[in-house]
Amino acid sequence: MAGDSFQEKTEQPTEKRLEDAKKKGQVAQSKELSPCLIILFLSIFLYFSMSQGFNEMFKIYVSYVKNVNFDLNISNIQEIFSFGLFKWLKIVLPVFGLVFALSIFGNVVQTGFIFSSEAIGVKLEKLNPLEGLKKLLSKRSAVEVLKSIIKIVIVTYIAYNIILKELPYMLSLSSQDIKSIVGYCGKAIFSIALKVSIIMLFITCLDFFYQKWQHKKDLMMTQQEIKEEYKEREGNPLIKSRIRSLQREMSRRRMIEDVKKADVIVTNPTTFAVALSYKIGEMPAPMVVAKGAGFVSEKIKEVARKHGIPLVENKPLARGLYYSVKIGAYIPEQFYVVVAELLAAIYKEKKTVTL
Repeated sequence: MAGDSFQEKTEQPTEKRLEDAKKKGQVAQSKELSPCLIILFLSIFLYFSMSQGFNEMFKIYVSYVKNVNFDLNISNIQEIFSFGLFKWLKIVLPVFGLVFALSIFGNVVQTGFIFSSEAIGVKLEKLNPLEGLKKLLSKRSAVEVLKSIIKIVIVTYIAYNIILKELPYMLSLSSQDIKSIVGYCGKAIFSIALKVSIIMLFITCLDFFYQKWQHKKDLMMTQQEIKEEYKEREGNPLIKSRIRSLQREMSRRRMIEDVKKADVIVTNPTTFAVALSYKIGEMPAPMVVAKGAGFVSEKIKEVARKHGIPLVENKPLARGLYYSVKIGAYIPEQFYVVVAELLAAIYKEKKTVTL
């Protein structure tokens, strides 16, 4: 409704609202966790591959060159290059696999396994330049820009301090051999990446809690939305009432039809009517096939008269059966004697009439 759009969203999102948002891929998560884990992993990998792994690779190359009939030509260069490429691929390919796994893990650890076709679907409103401009100037975009600035400042500050501290040693690298230079570079990169990762993990935790707060705020509901959701879940009271009325009417019609199967109608002339059926050898006891009071009672008696089913007035029995036995249930033992005598009298009367 038009007036509802002006209502304040003061209500917490319901479980249904949160679940619907989850199905659409709208979940609270920090986009910083996966990059942070990847940076941390790559820094460790670079440290070992450059500072230690390089030494091993260097030894392998030296050994390889010594053990071949080395004559520098295009064929040898290609052979050496192929050898090196194969060795590095053995290291790099698992790394790419782990990076991919870490990127998935970073999302799964926050939201669980979610696949939403709606999230990857093409939506025309995303192509609307005005909508894009609104998002660009939104509070969320401002927060993302602020986070980017903070990350740049942190990385720059850490790198600057490490370089400033290591500057004297860096100036002396020109006199070092290639293994020492590469080993030092690996340690320096690892030191920077490790410190950046630790600080970024802290920022990621803060960002995750912020995203959860923002996500709930975005899903806040108006009181009218709460009412509409309740109607949707429980059904419109007027419609539900109408459905119940129709169900009662259908049940009543079926019950009236079952009166035709009855052997006797026990009545309290002005109030109750109970229809009993008993098939010798098929039923363990007489069954209540229909019952009613007031208008329904009159309808049962009307059908009974129309189909020649005997009506017997017995106020205590009619009242007892009406209140204690459900439709489709056998009568309890306490009524066996009275009902047996009643049925015996009816069968005897039918037999006499037949004769």
